[in-house]
Amino acid sequence: MQNHLPVNILIVDDRPENLFAMAELLNDPSYRTITAESGREALRRLLDTEFAVIILDVRMPDMDGFETAACIRQRDHSRHTPIIFVTAVGKDTASVKKGYAFGAVDYLFKPVVPMILKAKVSVFADLYRNRIMEKRARKALADSNRELEKFAYIASHDLQEPLRKVRSFAELLARQYNGRLDDRADEFIHYITDGAERMQRLINRLLEYSRLTTRACRPSRADMNRLAADVVKGIDLTLKEKEAVIIIGPLPVLNVDAVQMGRVFQNLILNAVKFCGDGPPHITVSAEQADDRNPPRESDESWLFRVQDQGIGMEPDQTKRIFDLFQRLHPRSEYPGEGMGLAICNKIISRHGGRIWAQSPGPGEGTTVSFILPADPAPAPGLPETDQGDLS
Repeated sequence: MQNHLPVNILIVDDRPENLFAMAELLNDPSYRTITAESGREALRRLLDTEFAVIILDVRMPDMDGFETAACIRQRDHSRHTPIIFVTAVGKDTASVKKGYAFGAVDYLFKPVVPMILKAKVSVFADLYRNRIMEKRARKALADSNRELEKFAYIASHDLQEPLRKVRSFAELLARQYNGRLDDRADEFIHYITDGAERMQRLINRLLEYSRLTTRACRPSRADMNRLAADVVKGIDLTLKEKEAVIIIGPLPVLNVDAVQMGRVFQNLILNAVKFCGDGPPHITVSAEQADDRNPPRESDESWLFRVQDQGIGMEPDQTKRIFDLFQRLHPRSEYPGEGMGLAICNKIISRHGGRIWAQSPGPGEGTTVSFILPADPAPAPGLPETDQGDLS
């Protein structure tokens, strides 16, 4: 299928007989040959047509091949289109070097050997087809992912109402018949109530995860110190109960979606508190500019954040798994949760143009979750907000 995808080939020569001969040479069902008798006509062709390769004569009146190539390279949509120069003159080394300097991928001399030209055009045509097929595959995958995310969003929202009824009637049974039935019945009612509560938490987390895609990420100037401090203040009771020690900063001022980034800090800090082990949690939140000493390097304007704890740690080969949806390293009976907190962090950091990873020397030796953020991320779009409903 890919080899039969027709591609456009532009042939530029000021002599009609050369254009005809070249077009006949490349007469193939998989090619659409388009001709131009001057550099200016070639530039007009490029305004509304995308080409897999351009075969460009060097010696032309008014605007020669080198000048035409320079104009082609100045246009965004044709900047990377392969150009093969052909010429009957200018066979010296200086002319060849000049051709390559103007962006040629090859430089052929007339009379052109048909087999060589066909082979070279075939290579660039296949490369172009590969790019087109890859672009289509990426678009199809992105469209599919958007549909799946929208489906998860709507499905999670629509599950709220029947779940509320299950919870309401389970709680009604517990109040109405508590102690009036046998112990087995009370146990069953407890299972129903507990299961409904867990499902409610899971749905809420799924909705939170879906919102990250369905709603646009709109960065604005935010003091990361204040963001982290507000998060700590919001979970103050949990931290006091665990006797947690939190050290923050100094952190930079960056362009981020403050609500989403606050969620990252909250998830990472609560995660560190949850997996603290036997002793009180000791958590450090720090940041520094990313450079050659702090791989992976994104740019000179990136910042590397670390949330470090002294908790239970994990096996080094488990550090990638924890960012996947519903992945748990421990039974729910030991550490409650839905296995979505770090997946939400991963999604948020990705939508800010960064990435996140974890490191741990091993069990009992603590964990460091690091993420890198550009200082000025581009806004990440969301899906249209129609048919999303009220999520309160």
